[in-house]
Parts: sequence; structure tokens; C-alpha cells
Amino acid sequence: MEHRDWVYDDLRQVGLDFEDEREVETYDARQGGSAVKDAALLERLGVGAGTAMADIGCGTGIMACQAAAMGARVQAVDVSAAMLRAVARRADHAGVALDRRHAGFLTFEATDLDLVTSKFALHHLPDFWKAAALVRIHDALKPGGRLYLEDVVFNCAPAAVAGTVEVWIGYMTAQTGYTREDVACHVRDEHSTFGWIMERLITEAGFTLLQASYEEPVYATYLAERPA
Repeated sequence: MEHRDWVYDDLRQVGLDFEDEREVETYDARQGGSAVKDAALLERLGVGAGTAMADIGCGTGIMACQAAAMGARVQAVDVSAAMLRAVARRADHAGVALDRRHAGFLTFEATDLDLVTSKFALHHLPDFWKAAALVRIHDALKPGGRLYLEDVVFNCAPAAVAGTVEVWIGYMTAQTGYTREDVACHVRDEHSTFGWIMERLITEAGFTLLQASYEEPVYATYLAERPA
């Protein structure tokens, strides 16, 4: 996005500080990252030799490295330099080549992509800037290119937010390494939104929404396509 004084700084850390190496070291365990699951997902998405893709908010690079191992030309994009160092270590260990980019949804640069993937990253932007980010992704894709998006999304009525958040906190503290303070920080300081808003943001950006699925209490997956 063209630099202007009113443009949101998408390189700043929101919520947990992923420039902290301790946060990076424990990230995959807390998130339940799985190379096997990501490989299966990429296969379903048709990734293969020559696929041009970007993984935005790539974390430690599980998805990006799996795609590279399948022959894709991959941009691994993240706002955290510490995460990108972890990507470099993973890529070296796996013997794959990819392009690491220190950027975010509003600052990455790409054209003629077949696929953009993003897992649990878009919620770092307020809804206004989510819309701008989705337009940029749309424009970076070839006609017929696809966006695969997973995120924390509230699949409840606004009146049910308090109960939904408490259920989610209970799940996260019981099933992951996140604490109540971590989850409270997410809800308070980050920008997760409602499913009905996300669907509208995607379609208003010019995408055809192919699939939208929701998992209680607060997870969503979307597959969208730039029309041919």
C-alpha cells in the first residue's frame, strides 16, 4: 500500500510480542502446528510444482516449508523478524528454498499468485484495515487464484459474546499452553471480528466466497477465489 501518514502500521506487534524469542520457541506447541496437516491441506488446495503462493503471517514457517517441499514458489511473509529467523532455520533443516519477507498484509508486495494462505494472523488488523488487506490480496492473485484463510472469528450473536469468550478461555487454558491472561489480551487488544462481518469483508474485496465453515466457539475457515 502506498505510504501515507494515515496508513495503519502493520509491522507493529499487537497482543503477544512475537519479537520475543521465548514466544516464538513455544508458538507451534501452543498453536498445535502440524506439518502433516498442512501438507494435507496444501494437497487439497492443489499446490504442486510451480504454484506461486504467499503465506502471510507465516509464523515459524510450517506451511511455507511444506509448500516449498511440494515444489511451490513461496513467499513467507511475517511482521516478526524473530519468526522469520525461525523460518530460515526450518527451511535450512528441510533443505528447501523460499523467499522470506518482513512485511504484513498492508506492506507485502506480490503479483500473479495462484494462492495466498493465512492462518491466525488477519485478526491483528482492525476491520477497516482487514478490508484493505483483502483487496490487496485479491489484487495480488491471478484471476482464478484462491485465498485460504483461518482465523479467530466469533460465530455468535453480539449479545452472546461474554459467554462465548469465557467458554473459549476455558478451552484454551485446558487444551493449549495459553493462559487466561494471554486469551484475555487477544480479546481485549487484538481485533477478532464476527463471522457475518468477515464474510462481507471477503466478498466486498471482490472475492467469490467458495466455502465458509465455523467451529465452536470462535474459529473459522474461508476459501475464496478471485473471479476469472
